[in-house]
Amino acid sequence: MAGSDADASGGGIISVLQNGVRALNGILNTLTKSFPQVTGTSSSATGGSAALPANPTGFIVIVLPDGTSAKLPYYS
Repeated sequence: MAGSDADASGGGIISVLQNGVRALNGILNTLTKSFPQVTGTSSSATGGSAALPANPTGFIVIVLPDGTSAKLPYYS
């Protein structure tokens, strides 16, 4: 009996730890979708027909939630 009680409490601890890992992974996934990741910078970009107001210093390259990259201008 004592052995089975020890197994039950050990299983409970493992279950709690697994639930904690699942919760942390869920938070990470939510944050990643909410805040696109910066993957680099670029000094030029193509696309769109509108001119930028003044000359940007460069572009921040991010990966959007659907996996495509986008360049966002930044200024001094």
